[in-house]
Amino acid sequence: MGKITVHEYRKRDLENAMVVISFPTVGLISTIVANFLVSSLKLELIASFSSEDFYPAAIIQEGVPTPPVRVYAGDHKCGPSGVCEQLVVITSELPVKASGYDALADKIIDWCREKDCHIVTTIEGVNSPEPLKDPIKVFHVASTPEAEEHLKNLDTKPLTMGMVSGLSGLLLYKGNIKNFGVACLLAEAHVEYPDSRSAAAVLRVLNRMLPQIKMDPEPLLKQAALIEEQVRKAMAQMKPMAPAEMPDVPPGMYG
Repeated sequence: MGKITVHEYRKRDLENAMVVISFPTVGLISTIVANFLVSSLKLELIASFSSEDFYPAAIIQEGVPTPPVRVYAGDHKCGPSGVCEQLVVITSELPVKASGYDALADKIIDWCREKDCHIVTTIEGVNSPEPLKDPIKVFHVASTPEAEEHLKNLDTKPLTMGMVSGLSGLLLYKGNIKNFGVACLLAEAHVEYPDSRSAAAVLRVLNRMLPQIKMDPEPLLKQAALIEEQVRKAMAQMKPMAPAEMPDVPPGMYG
């Protein structure tokens, strides 16, 4: 298991920040949501995580190469009563080795605790056994009672029985063990292609968690084709080069 290194491009006080975690999942909805948050809220790149367990590639943005796992931040009130003072997004378009998720979950929680962040919110897509119908269902689960309070009145359904796999699952149970607030939003999504409709459903929930920001999901739906094409290209470039030792991680599931 490789060591995870955090490189900070600029020092920033992240006290009381809400951290959104976005790694590839069913329908790539977390990736779509993260890209929308970063671009629409004009969040700045403040740090990156690197490890030999991460996919060997550089993400080029505006001519600048960065590691696949990047950290963005901006001054935006969040939480039902504006309790958070900043929004942070930790995102990657590329998967991590299955053996690397455990260390990554520990690193994320430890880094967030070190920075005095308020809560971590991770986004998952779940494969729907039936054709999706509006309104798309969004479920939630939390690691602590305090994190559960953060999810009240969001028009989501509590997940009381089932399984959440991958990085989100690890963050949830490690957050419970370490008494650190982790919330997970799980939205039904198509498994075959990037699902912007489900991403928009998650964005509507985030709107309630970020009441001071007022994000409009309609532009996301209008830009869906462009966003989906960008994500498809990134995934297509990765597949021919993917090492055999980087198996797919099962998608998040719910009961």
